[in-house]
Amino acid sequence: MRREVVLLLAAFTAAGCLPDKSKAVADCRIEADRFYQGYNAADVNNPRSRYILDCMTTKGYVFDISSDKCDSRHPLATQTTCYDSNNWLVWAIDQFRARGN
Repeated sequence: MRREVVLLLAAFTAAGCLPDKSKAVADCRIEADRFYQGYNAADVNNPRSRYILDCMTTKGYVFDISSDKCDSRHPLATQTTCYDSNNWLVWAIDQFRARGN
């Protein structure tokens, strides 16, 4: 059973069917830019940042600034390191991808 799960996970990863946090943040930023061009993402409470945070929530991520890699010198809502996955499988894949970079 475990072997099948690993093979299935490898197949999904190779096919690119699993969520990618970097792509999710980029997609949310593009959508936010369409509606809130006049706002800067530096303030987490402005409409543009709130849109990005809500968009990432719908994609299965939680905004979490406790990571050492979440850098307050840059807009928090647009940093992939400021998000954690709600799903254990996506979390595991994100960890695997992080080790590859």
